[in-house]
Amino acid sequence: MFETGFIPLRIFVVKASTAVVKPEMNVRALASYGRLDVVARAAIAALSTKRGPRRNTALYAVLEGSTKPLTVEFRGWEMPERALSSEAGVGETLRAVLRGLTVPGVKIAERDFKRLIVELVHSLGLSRVFYLHEKGVDISRAALSEPAAFILGDHKGVERDAEQWLTEIGICWLSLGPTPYFTEHCITYIHARLDGIPVV
Repeated sequence: MFETGFIPLRIFVVKASTAVVKPEMNVRALASYGRLDVVARAAIAALSTKRGPRRNTALYAVLEGSTKPLTVEFRGWEMPERALSSEAGVGETLRAVLRGLTVPGVKIAERDFKRLIVELVHSLGLSRVFYLHEKGVDISRAALSEPAAFILGDHKGVERDAEQWLTEIGICWLSLGPTPYFTEHCITYIHARLDGIPVV
């Protein structure tokens, strides 16, 4: 799935059950496109720092609000400086790609959630792909090493049949604690933990 041969150390997958993208969308009202704002905030949390994009990180957002699921791929190692600095900026980037413009580090293609996860397992190995959920194994007891991929839900979470499928194929569930957190907060937590920053 990484045709350049480069495998990012950190990969985040957001299953966005209602999100849609449109060439004419209002980038200052992303919430009205099936809560596309959740995806935008996740992209910012995953890829943006004060020093520029995280070059070791990728984010895949599976947009399921249309008839055919679309997956947006954000590649930090290909992004220009100061990319994805705001929700509106993410919206402008998506709109540009949909209009046929080339945007470094961002691609949109027809790809559903299961296909994406199978590709990740094939590329990384089953032991390096995790699903974040309050009922999982406490992350403090997990031996995390990079590269690793982390699956998250949107504002509605991941539906039960998809969770059952993840269990059936052997994906490990990891918990950040008993409290449900916003998608972007979970991503920030994972970054902090892998960066070696003490997390309470």
